[in-house]
Amino acid sequence: MGCTDSVSPFCQLPTDKWQWHPSPLAGQIVYVTTRSDAGEVNLAPKSWVSMAAFHGPIIGFGCSRQHQTYTNATATGMFTINFPTAEQAGRAAQVADAPREFRLRASGLSLDGVRTSGVPHLRECPAYMECHLVKSVEFDGGETFLFGKIDVIAIHRELSSLPIEEAYARLAPAFFCEPGVIGELRPLTTTTIR
Repeated sequence: MGCTDSVSPFCQLPTDKWQWHPSPLAGQIVYVTTRSDAGEVNLAPKSWVSMAAFHGPIIGFGCSRQHQTYTNATATGMFTINFPTAEQAGRAAQVADAPREFRLRASGLSLDGVRTSGVPHLRECPAYMECHLVKSVEFDGGETFLFGKIDVIAIHRELSSLPIEEAYARLAPAFFCEPGVIGELRPLTTTTIR
C-alpha cells in the first residue's frame, strides 16, 4: 500500500497491524512458560509485552484465549516470562509452529528450576520474571491481555556487574516488527542521534 496523499508528509497506514509497513510499534520477543493443572510445561513466543504498573510491579502480555498459554495461566494463576537474546528469539517462528510437545526442543533451550511461581524458566535466556496472574482483560476476536505481579525477576549473575552498555549488549533483546522482520536493540551513538 503506497501513499496517495502527496500533500501531507505522513502516509496513513491501515488499522490492521498485520499491514503496517514499516511498523512504528515493535514488540519485544519473549518466551512465556506456563504449567497446566496436570503439570505439563508449555512454551510460547509472545511479542506484545509491556510493563503496566510500578506498584506490584505489574507486567502484561497479549494472548489468544484459544492458546494453551491462556488456558494454563488462568487455570493455575502463574506464568514465567523469559527474555531471550536476539539469537535465541530467532527460532520464535519455529517454536510457534511446532506441536506443543516439541516446542522446547524447537527452541534449543532447556528448563530450569523455579523459585516461587511453580513455573520453570529457560536456563539459557539471560533474564526471566516469575509472575502470578492478577487480571485478564478480554477483547473482541478471542484476544486477551494477561496482567501479572512480578514475584521474582532475575538476570544472569555476570550481567549485574557489567557496564550498562555491555549489559544491554549481552541481554541482546529482539523485536517483532512485522511478519518476517525481527529487529535488534542497537546502542545509540552520537551519529545516530543527530
